[in-house]
Amino acid sequence: MIKIKKYDKKAGKISFITDMSINLANAIRRSVLEIPIMAIDEVEISQNDSALYDEILAHRIGMIPIKTEKVSGDKVKFKLKEKGPKTIYSSDFKPFVGTDCKLLIVFLEEGQEIQLVATAKPGKGTEHMKYSPGLIYYKHNIDPEILDYVHVDEEGRISYDEDELKEKRVSDEQMNKIRKVSKVDELVFNIESWGQIEVKKIFLEAIDVLDKNLKELGKAVK
Repeated sequence: MIKIKKYDKKAGKISFITDMSINLANAIRRSVLEIPIMAIDEVEISQNDSALYDEILAHRIGMIPIKTEKVSGDKVKFKLKEKGPKTIYSSDFKPFVGTDCKLLIVFLEEGQEIQLVATAKPGKGTEHMKYSPGLIYYKHNIDPEILDYVHVDEEGRISYDEDELKEKRVSDEQMNKIRKVSKVDELVFNIESWGQIEVKKIFLEAIDVLDKNLKELGKAVK
């Protein structure tokens, strides 16, 4: 069961309620790092008059999200040639990196100049987090009014200490709510995209990766 709670395509966020197990939810979460994504891997700097060292500048450029429509073995080159005074953003690269986020790269003062070529290639988040397409996290779907007063284990079972709750002066209304809930069978599943691929696609591709890995495991144990 999946019930959409909130979907914001422009912000790259989706939240839904599901009855999947924590084991499956965690497997999907970990599979996100195996989705192939384009990211800048090499930076050739021919001129850098900015206040940043070449290594720091290259690191900042490497974290720019690159729009990833279809991953192949091809590399993509992006050029940056700017003079100050100017604030340099990720949107100043040519050609356009494809993502809407306007990330600050460096400030250039009067007379300062930057010239470089950045090369992007496909990779996975298991190699480096710059290849991560986004973030997946989840929590038990439980009334926030009582969440701070109970413990929920991995199976969704709720436990609490009534004496401790009395010391915290929990109201009778909240106590009744706590007593009525013995197990939480639903999760609130959240996905945020960094912009390389659409947020819904992160979920679908993570499932594809998990399915492929399970099939390979099945073949290996035969």
